[in-house]
Amino acid sequence: MGLSATIQTWVRRNARQRFRMIRPWLVGRTLLDVGAAEGWVGWAAREETGMEVRLVDVADLNRTGLPHDRYDGLSLPYPDNSYDTVLVLLTLHHCDEPERVLAEAARVARRRLLVTESVYRTAPGRLLLRLLDGGFNGLRAAGSMAPARHFKTVAEWRTVFRRHGLRIEAERWLSRGLHWQRLFVLEEERPTRPKE
Repeated sequence: MGLSATIQTWVRRNARQRFRMIRPWLVGRTLLDVGAAEGWVGWAAREETGMEVRLVDVADLNRTGLPHDRYDGLSLPYPDNSYDTVLVLLTLHHCDEPERVLAEAARVARRRLLVTESVYRTAPGRLLLRLLDGGFNGLRAAGSMAPARHFKTVAEWRTVFRRHGLRIEAERWLSRGLHWQRLFVLEEERPTRPKE
């Protein structure tokens, strides 16, 4: 087995593990995976839950046969509130305009938005993330994946979500150590009714 096949086998296995970590927070019957890359998380969602899944990314790296759309990395080609659950997994740090992608994902999410991000706590930790992410994704996608540009701390992501009117329903660590990954379960803020 060559290096590329070995990496893809690992990516597929890792995607199934990541899916099982986020599964408890999926809602509804329809799911959009934004920045889906190979599509393995969406594939696991369809296989394990029967959800109707669509993938979208700026490049077509899809290996699953699931429906896939390419988009410009800014405006998702779907109407408002068109998917029950929207995933944005380890994607925002690759985007030219991460907050615009986040806003678009929130716009098309009818009920829930799940975001996972690589986060850092120190300046050396940020540098390590850049090296790890760039090296692995360079091998994985052979130049078709944008380099990491926008790593943030957990506190910085919380601020971004608040700025976009997103309430954190839950959050948890998916991994810690060399590569710290945080899951944020988000829903749109609903206006509170004044007390009568």
